[in-house]
Amino acid sequence: MERTKSGVPGFDEIIGGGFPKGTCCLITGTAGSGKTTFAVQFLYRGITEFGENGVYVSLEERPKDLRQEMINFGWDLGKMEKEKKLAIIDVGSARESIKTNEQYSLKNMGARLNISALSAHIFEVCREVKAQRIVIDSIPSLQLRLKDEAEVRRATSLFSNLLLEMERTSLMITEIADTHDVSRYGFEEYVTRGVVVMRLIPQYGELKRTIQAMKMRGTHHSTRTYPMEISSNGIVVHSQKP
Repeated sequence: MERTKSGVPGFDEIIGGGFPKGTCCLITGTAGSGKTTFAVQFLYRGITEFGENGVYVSLEERPKDLRQEMINFGWDLGKMEKEKKLAIIDVGSARESIKTNEQYSLKNMGARLNISALSAHIFEVCREVKAQRIVIDSIPSLQLRLKDEAEVRRATSLFSNLLLEMERTSLMITEIADTHDVSRYGFEEYVTRGVVVMRLIPQYGELKRTIQAMKMRGTHHSTRTYPMEISSNGIVVHSQKP
């Protein structure tokens, strides 16, 4: 099986060598667990180490804030955008009716999010930058522009099917409020082919980060929970066997 390297040291070892190429996986976790950092690292390393361009779909965070945050790791996303190796699609600004100068944004979107229009836009941008990796961040943000949870479910399923049809390796991000949950709504894990759970849990008087590959179709993988940390260079998973 062809693999897509995650770019996260120690992670590929627990999923059999990397994400199955062309698959759509869910990155889920508690607040502060490192979900967005994992996803951007996946894109950044894909470009710098493996020659695979990427698209980041921001449903909530402003792209300029994302760029500024990632500079802390030495990741110059703006430079990659100028080189047409990375595209950031700004959906959050349109959601809040904020004027944006971003190159890739949905304009005149109206009060409710048009998932079909957004899906078509993602497809066109991916084709323009020849993207092989895609990130959608995040599913709970959809609820701010859709009528109810049923529409969020339909939108999530549509995104998953679109990404699989495009045959790009993609990550969709969701969140959990409780460390015992797996996803925000309880259905996200069923429409993706892989599920990676990240948690920030109290341990011995401090907060520890962990990561677990709960599901990964098409490959043998460990289901153990592994410690991880966010270093100055990004996420590192301590996957050494005990």
